Amino acid sequence: MELEEHMLFVLLANILLGANSLHLSPMISSVFQSEYFLNDSCDLSLRCHGINDVISYSWYQNGSQIKGNKEIVANKDTGELLISKNCTYDLLGIFYCIAENKYGSTVSPFVKISEPVLNSFDLTHRLDVVVCTENEHCQLNCTGKPICEPHAACELTWYQGSGTQDSISSSERTAIDLEGNLHFLNVSEISGNKKYACGIWNERMNTLRQGDLITLIINDSTTAPLLRAIYHSRSKALLGKSAVLECIFSGILVSEIKWENPNGYYITTNDKYRIGPYGRQLQVMNVTYNDEGNYSCHVNNLTQTPFLNVTSPPIFPENNSSFLTKTINISTDDAVNLNCNAVSLPTENAPVVTRWMKNGILISSFQDFEIQLLDNNSVLRIYRAHLEKGGAFQCVAENSEGIAVANFLIELENVKGKSTTIGPKQGKENQPYGNGNKLMIKMISSVVVGLVALVTLFVIIRKRISQRNKSWKTETEVNTNIYTLPSEEFDEHQRRSDEEIHLEEMYSTVEEASFNHKTQCIEDNVDSNTEAEDLGEYDVLRGKRKNEEARQSDNIYDRTNNVVSEIYDSTSTQPVDNVYNMTPEINTLD
Repeated sequence: MELEEHMLFVLLANILLGANSLHLSPMISSVFQSEYFLNDSCDLSLRCHGINDVISYSWYQNGSQIKGNKEIVANKDTGELLISKNCTYDLLGIFYCIAENKYGSTVSPFVKISEPVLNSFDLTHRLDVVVCTENEHCQLNCTGKPICEPHAACELTWYQGSGTQDSISSSERTAIDLEGNLHFLNVSEISGNKKYACGIWNERMNTLRQGDLITLIINDSTTAPLLRAIYHSRSKALLGKSAVLECIFSGILVSEIKWENPNGYYITTNDKYRIGPYGRQLQVMNVTYNDEGNYSCHVNNLTQTPFLNVTSPPIFPENNSSFLTKTINISTDDAVNLNCNAVSLPTENAPVVTRWMKNGILISSFQDFEIQLLDNNSVLRIYRAHLEKGGAFQCVAENSEGIAVANFLIELENVKGKSTTIGPKQGKENQPYGNGNKLMIKMISSVVVGLVALVTLFVIIRKRISQRNKSWKTETEVNTNIYTLPSEEFDEHQRRSDEEIHLEEMYSTVEEASFNHKTQCIEDNVDSNTEAEDLGEYDVLRGKRKNEEARQSDNIYDRTNNVVSEIYDSTSTQPVDNVYNMTPEINTLD
């Protein structure tokens, strides 16, 4: 058992040593949105979390470390960033977190913190009166729309009259497009000679902004209305989000609108697509690269082609994400190339690498021979002498949609020989541990060791329980043989006679039975004579036998042994032995 416990101790020690053998900078596990908006009370809390022996955290705003004040606090122990109290422009900008341990520092994703915005309408190009023809399509434009952020909190509505009591919603005869314009699909005289205005509501700010009033005048018509395609959207959606496409047709009777995806397949409502009321809007869920392209909407012989543009911040091909942590194992004395190979979607401009950092600190000078920038700043060349100072390197890439961050965790090996360069043209045969993912291999090894330890512990515990059960079972079997239930004893006595029970209790062995039998004989034949009287009587009887005064059929009792000494045959010259001698000193009869 001591050997098994020692083996378990060794396995557990290997787990701890394996976890501590990862001499690398932290890995940040926090997931942030690309942008956050402050609420009315200006309260916002973000928490940065890292693994692998994180010692402290620090937050940076617009490139400068946050020292902390009454409005914004960065907790170095928990990684929490807390913004509260007063909303000012000083609280806005680009933020990121740095997690540090004794081996270096790594950088979190970059996030933008903004305030909700709803400006006033620009009434410079306002149109006071719009004239339309009865039964024709009539459009009222929502001009001078203000900026409203965040977009998800903004809602555009049209109102009839100077107030906000009578709102106009989409129906068979009216529609509001994605740009905020109001469409009367076949306007009637009843809609004329009235005033209309568009307004925007910001839920985050709890504020409404309304545009100028537009007077609608309807002229009579002598012609029948015709079916026309009047509007289709050009929509944009971030990768992984939802997109809305829209088609609008005018006419008295508009039949069902049918949709096709970019591959030419008809669309029905399912987990991927949702078709809105009247078939005018198509919602595409969880957009991917393949969702980008021209969609088609059809009514009778009319077709429109709304376009969906899928966008995203720069991404890294290694994990198709805007945040990358990569372990680079270095076993060379030559230069090493760190490749910031972030890419944009095919229809967008390529990202620009805006900065390189070491341990979260901007590398401001590249005149040093040990650090060089190549290939339009996308490759950082570092020499071994600089790498031996330890730490991690970061690159930051940007495009029109956002920012991407890559952390390169450097692990050095004291290996001499063939030089190895980690760069964009290096072959797989020269990349140790598959693109430098040695950290993942070590983590998997630690997990395997841990599972082995748990299995061993389970076997030991199970063996101990089995041994204890076996011991308990043995003791139980022995006790069962010794102790009998009272009811069983009673039944056994009933099956035997009293004499048998008495004999069983008296005689347990042959010797004990013989001894008890002789004792019983003594008790049955003993009289009141003394030992001297018995010896004297015995001598008289022997004398009579010798003198032939006693009959040969008479038994002679040896009173000294209190047992029958058999019939003495006077014709025999051989004496008779005693059956049982009470006194060891007397062995034969004389």
